[in-house]
Amino acid sequence: MKQVIIKKLSLLNFKGIRELEINFNESVTSISGRNGSGKTTVFDAFTWLMFGKDSEDRKAFNIKTLDASGKAIEKIPHEVTAIIEVNGETVTLCRRFKEKWVRKRGSVKDEFTGHEEERLYNDVPMSVKDWTEKINAICTEETFKFITNPNYFPSQKADVQRAMLMRMAGNVSDEEIAFGNDDFQRLLDGLTGKTLEEYKREIAAKKRTIKAEIETIPARIEECQRMMPESENWQELEAELEGRQKLLANVEGQISDKATAFSEASNERMKKSKRVGELKSERMDLEFKIKNQVQADYNERRNKQLALQRQVANDERDLRNEEKMLAGYEDEFERLKANKETLIKEWREINARQLVFDDNAFVCPTCGRQLEIDDIERKQGEMTAKFNARKAADLGEINRKGDANKERMNEVEALISGCKAKIAELQEKIKKAKENELYAATLTAPDATPAIENNSEYKRLTCEIEALEWDLSVPTTAPDTAELSEKKRQLAVDIDELKGKLTKRDTINRTNQRISELETQLRNQSNELSGLEGMEFTMAAFSKAKIEAVESRINHLFSIVRFKMFETQINGGEVETCEATVDGVPYSDLNNAMKINAGLDIINAICKSEGVTAPIFIDNAESINELMPTESQMIRLVVTEDDTLIIQ
Repeated sequence: MKQVIIKKLSLLNFKGIRELEINFNESVTSISGRNGSGKTTVFDAFTWLMFGKDSEDRKAFNIKTLDASGKAIEKIPHEVTAIIEVNGETVTLCRRFKEKWVRKRGSVKDEFTGHEEERLYNDVPMSVKDWTEKINAICTEETFKFITNPNYFPSQKADVQRAMLMRMAGNVSDEEIAFGNDDFQRLLDGLTGKTLEEYKREIAAKKRTIKAEIETIPARIEECQRMMPESENWQELEAELEGRQKLLANVEGQISDKATAFSEASNERMKKSKRVGELKSERMDLEFKIKNQVQADYNERRNKQLALQRQVANDERDLRNEEKMLAGYEDEFERLKANKETLIKEWREINARQLVFDDNAFVCPTCGRQLEIDDIERKQGEMTAKFNARKAADLGEINRKGDANKERMNEVEALISGCKAKIAELQEKIKKAKENELYAATLTAPDATPAIENNSEYKRLTCEIEALEWDLSVPTTAPDTAELSEKKRQLAVDIDELKGKLTKRDTINRTNQRISELETQLRNQSNELSGLEGMEFTMAAFSKAKIEAVESRINHLFSIVRFKMFETQINGGEVETCEATVDGVPYSDLNNAMKINAGLDIINAICKSEGVTAPIFIDNAESINELMPTESQMIRLVVTEDDTLIIQ
């Protein structure tokens, strides 16, 4: 199967993204950011690069970068470049969109004259035709749309979906439906070159004719009686006519025998063709079984390697987090040490304070005389008490802050020790994991082809298939009945001439016979109508059986999706439709997660049918916990709170 993988995608001035380069993982890459941050723009860029359209299949969309006022910024290039891998071969694709500016003679300003587009395939410029041929060689646009967007196929009209499904499953022939059912086989034998729908109209027309005849039979009997001629002698003509009719019967018998032999040969050919299909299916199941047996050890080692690599990635992420936390705690510890020194300095300054009395404080404010000794001593005592109380309060506050600072320093020291221990533990754990020989080992899946080709049952099936296909390569030739047909035609002409001569006698006999037939027909009309209605019932049963066969073949292509291909009307009739369902729930009623997985199931089947995989862009991927496995590269577009795109 051809595999197309995006390795790198570069955007320059594309739909508001000034410059972006994305390196993709071969299996899953997540592009996350808030709404409007450019996730869908990445998908648009890739589809525009490949086919000149956005992810919604529109040619007319704006790729230019706009300024704050919403006006396109002039004279800047718009470019998308991708490095892709096609079955291991690296291909570089580039599409550029530029403005053309020309300065006319005598003018001092450049004038905008239009746009030009350039396409480069492995750095070689390409015309539109050559570019289209190159891209189609990788993957056609129609197939690309079906296999890169889980929402694309279910969004198409029913006839588009049906056409793709029929192409994938192959048509179910009428002969397959009729096989083993005598009623159905008789129905097909009666078609004689007509379609089933034409045969239905034929039966309906016959019913209308019979009903009309019932109403006209009495008048027709009376008319026959009026038109009956007189009788004559016709013995000689009768004898000659009898001889010609015997010859005609013999010729017709020979033609019939040849037609029967051809029919039997065709039936035998159909049985061999069916047997080839059964043998190929059996051989394919055997190939799958042998391949799983040969690659069992590889699959086990690959799973262990992935688990080991995931463990290292998780431990390295935890290590980075611990290192960030350690740096933060160490910064905080330095700030606490500086704060401790500041508090000690403040405490010393407050403790060194001395009370100095101002002589003016002991002078009476009214008369200006110095206070008495007792009053001075009393006031000095009051001032000393207030000074000591304020000093003690300031020292107490400094001591409280110092105790809190010391307690936090002890906490931070403990946290630093814990971080260092955790870092050492993670570093040792990562080292041991990376020393495991399986961690960086290059694993190669063993080739199961020799085991398959040497398997005795596989050889036997192949030989039987080749023998049957050799038989089928010899065409069944229709019998040559030209000479007999010409003899039959000539005899018919002779008989018509004799009958023409015997017209009057025959007219009498036919008239009497016709009268008898009309009378019998009148009595048996209901039985004939009943037979036609029975045939209509058989046709309805055949149509239903074919509907069920088509649905079954299509639905075997998918894991969880089932398609409803026909819908029963109120009157019991069947009309064509095409609706995807999961566990009986229509696609339109599924939640977003199940819609995505249903789309991935459809993509897997189309990739298998078309023989190619391409990157799948999954929008709103945050809404689903587990994506359906796929051989295609997956690009998840995830809505987060990040203002800028995050690539993982």
